[in-house]
Amino acid sequence: MTETTAACIRGCAMYRRHLVDCEGSTDETCSGCLPRRADHGLLCWPCHRRLELMLRDAPVVHRWLTGNMATGQGAAATDGEHVTGSREQPLPIKVQIFDLRQLMADRLALWVDDVVETQGLTGPSRHTVDADAMFITVWLGTIERMEAICDWWEELAEGMRDAHALAPWRPTMKRCPGIPCPHCGEVNLVIFGGESDVTCLSCKQMIPEQRYGIWTEALKYDRGVEVAG
Repeated sequence: MTETTAACIRGCAMYRRHLVDCEGSTDETCSGCLPRRADHGLLCWPCHRRLELMLRDAPVVHRWLTGNMATGQGAAATDGEHVTGSREQPLPIKVQIFDLRQLMADRLALWVDDVVETQGLTGPSRHTVDADAMFITVWLGTIERMEAICDWWEELAEGMRDAHALAPWRPTMKRCPGIPCPHCGEVNLVIFGGESDVTCLSCKQMIPEQRYGIWTEALKYDRGVEVAG
């Protein structure tokens, strides 16, 4: 972790915390404008943690897209692609899924090549989504200090969103009823499908599973009653 007073490069703001000259702080038209501190290179903690989770999930999502490319029975692509000409055979794959799968792999490979070139590191022996995602994770402390991290973060997040839109892969989101967020106090905590971290939909903070367990235990003592997990 790098201690810094710089703001998160992604422009994240703290929920219900305002700059001194914020005119919307009194009439509540501003939900928060005080920049969140970049304490992991150029990223704040929630952005850092979300990036870690996206890199962990990238190989799984890539394999999921691979498994969902086939249209089945040699049927034509069902995602809006049109094959012209009466003699052309129907495409045996879903073109949009194929393109997105390739785009995700290409983007990760480009990240790795850029890091290797600019940081003087040795990359994987060959590009695969698994190897590239692992390389980026291992060198994340270095990569998060690079100016390109903002664009890379957005590219990976966009790919994850598009993947879920084309071939839904996330299980249902689970709410944490009755549990206030330890950061903002709002009762708006959820666990996104496939994750163990808890996310506050109000302040966007992320709470690792172990810290969430400690928090709920503390609430039991404060309230004197059992808190639903």
